[in-house]
Amino acid sequence: MRVKRMTKKAVLGLAAVALICVNMTMNAGAAVNNANVFPVETNSWQGWPQAPDISSGTGILLDAKTGQILYDKGMDDQRYPASITKIMTSLVAIENSTPETQVTFTQTGMADAYSGSSNIIPKLGETFTMEQCIYMIMLKSANDVSTQVAETIGGSVENFVNMMNQKAEELGCINTHFNNANGLPDDNHYTSAHDMALIAQTALKNETFQKVVNTREYVVPATNLSGARDYANHHKMLLEGTNWSYTGCVGGKTGYTDASQSTLVTYAERDGLELIAVVMYGLGDDAVYGDTTLLMDYGFTNFKAGEDGKIQTADNKIIYENTALTKKEYEKKTAEPTLSEEPEDTPEPEKDSVISDSDTTIKRADMGAYIAMGVLSGLVFLGVVLIIVVLVKNKNKRI
Repeated sequence: MRVKRMTKKAVLGLAAVALICVNMTMNAGAAVNNANVFPVETNSWQGWPQAPDISSGTGILLDAKTGQILYDKGMDDQRYPASITKIMTSLVAIENSTPETQVTFTQTGMADAYSGSSNIIPKLGETFTMEQCIYMIMLKSANDVSTQVAETIGGSVENFVNMMNQKAEELGCINTHFNNANGLPDDNHYTSAHDMALIAQTALKNETFQKVVNTREYVVPATNLSGARDYANHHKMLLEGTNWSYTGCVGGKTGYTDASQSTLVTYAERDGLELIAVVMYGLGDDAVYGDTTLLMDYGFTNFKAGEDGKIQTADNKIIYENTALTKKEYEKKTAEPTLSEEPEDTPEPEKDSVISDSDTTIKRADMGAYIAMGVLSGLVFLGVVLIIVVLVKNKNKRI
């Protein structure tokens, strides 16, 4: 009985330790700290065009075609995304439905249609097509529509969010965890500028998403319960006549909560060069639009699309492994090492008769491994013997 009690205590202890480790891992993954400060990392890359700092906490500029990082300021630091979440929501919805899929409002979607939140003020039982919903999610930033689409496609919001996280994992996002479909505040809902750029890059490859994100105004026809609705795109760089109108902007997504502050994802294209800018934790619209303008200007001034489809610097330097190299530097960097040729009359030494220093080192390492394995095996054997002895003694005592 004593052995059984000891065994039970040991198992319970191990289980407790495992649970503590899991909780520590989960908590560590959700450590968002908006006070983190970062330098412009890309300014330290060899030969890289020097870039201005931005006021936002973190940011990235990415070449949409090749995925090359052009600017990095804390791009892997976890931050709250707010409504730029809806880029992933729209992508997953488009990939798992048809434009004609019917979306009917239930109490689930109605719960997010409250005052102070961006929504369309729907009616219970009101029906839209999936196409109309995607426009309302991206242009109006409708939280209620995002939630209702999630339930319609996933069967539940939770299942849809699992789909979002699975998609993020497939795209190589390592600092992202979604906990809802609209980006409303949640401690366990976070991402990074880098991950958002990867998501935005994939979304841009989808023709339906391209069309929606580039739309300046959209009219939702009358439904079974309401009249027509007219929505304008929230992204000011896409709209003409605004203070932040930007030549070449083809769309993006805005976001804001008190926890996230302003977040912004932007697409722009000039002369065959397609760029994606993501800025997070900006203190207001002027901050994120100003920072995005700085990043886009930096990108279009210092980089260009090469004839081979690869990106290069404006002064024709070759981009290789996060360095910008002249042709001579590139050739030297990528040159194959030349092996010195041995004289033809030099006989090849017999492998068994010559032991080099490297051979001796390898053999010593192997011997050390064998010794270690032997010692470990002996300890394991000794442990088994001791367990058997204890069990036999306890059995004899009971007899």
